Amino acid sequence: MRIARTHLVPLVIISSLGCQSGNSITTADAGSDAATGAGDPLDRSNLPIGDGKYGSSPKIGYLYSCQTSFSGNAGGAMTDGPWIKSDGTFDFNAKVVVQGSVAWSAHTFSATVSGTTRTVSGNGLPNHNTGTFPISTVDPAYQYDRNPNSIGQHTLNWALSATPTIATSPTCVGLGTVGVLLTGSAFFNSLDAEGRDAVAHETQDACQAHPEMNGEYHYHSVSSCLADPGTDHSALMGYARDGFGIYGVRGENGKILTDADLDECHGHTHLIEWDGQMVSLYHYHATYEYPYTVGCFKGTPISAP
Repeated sequence: MRIARTHLVPLVIISSLGCQSGNSITTADAGSDAATGAGDPLDRSNLPIGDGKYGSSPKIGYLYSCQTSFSGNAGGAMTDGPWIKSDGTFDFNAKVVVQGSVAWSAHTFSATVSGTTRTVSGNGLPNHNTGTFPISTVDPAYQYDRNPNSIGQHTLNWALSATPTIATSPTCVGLGTVGVLLTGSAFFNSLDAEGRDAVAHETQDACQAHPEMNGEYHYHSVSSCLADPGTDHSALMGYARDGFGIYGVRGENGKILTDADLDECHGHTHLIEWDGQMVSLYHYHATYEYPYTVGCFKGTPISAP
C-alpha cells in the first residue's frame, strides 16, 4: 500500500492518485472474500493470495484491521501482473521488480536501551539501495503499477518498552506504520489502499519496498535485503510499535514457519535472544505467506504518525 494514504508526516509529494473514492468494499470478520485455499505457504512460487483475509477481530492467518471498508478505486497497482494466477495463488519469484539502484547516504538509524525504555530513532531512509521512484515510464513495472511517489526523509523517534508485556486483548493494526525494520525504514501491514494483499498485487523494488504518497519508503513483508544468517532461529529483524521484536521466517530448530505455527497476532512465546540475553518472551515472526508480519498488536502499541 503506497499511494492513497492519509497518514505519516508530510514530505515531498510528486503526485498521488485517487483517495478513498469509488465504490466502497467491505469484508466481514471472517474474510468473506478470502482466497480459495489453494497454494503452498512454503513455496514462494505458489503462495496463496491474502485478498479478503482481514476483519474486525483477531484470527490466525488474517489481519485484524482497524479499517475494514476500502475503496475500489484508491490507487495502487492498476492491473494484475502475470505472477497472479487464476487459482488464487501468486508466484512471488516471478514478480516484476522496480528497476534502479539508488543509494541513501543520509540514512540514520539507532535503537538504544536506557533503563526500561528502548529509543528508536532515524530518518526513515534505508541502509540499502532502492529502486528508482517514481517508477519510470520505461520500467517494465510501469505497465502494472505507476507509483508516482518519491522517497523522502521523515522523523522516527519512538520510546518503546524494552521489556514489553502482553496486553489483556490484542489491538487492531491500521494502514500506517506497524513497526520498523533494522534497515531503518518502516513496515506497514499486509494490505494495499484497496484492501488487497499488497505483497501479491503491488510492485516493489528488489528489497520489497516502495514509497507512499508522503514519501515514506516502507515494506509489507520482511525484506530480503536484511540479512538473516544461519540455519537456527532467525535473527531479530525489527520492532513492532508495541515493543515486541520481529524475527525472520525460522523458528525453533530452524523450522521455516507458517501461519499455522503462530497465533492470531503472528507470534508466539519461547526462549529468544533479546538484548544479548536468552529470555522467554513473546515475539512476532515473518512468514512467506500472508499476513507476512504482524497480524495484530499483542502488546500495547505507541502512537505513531
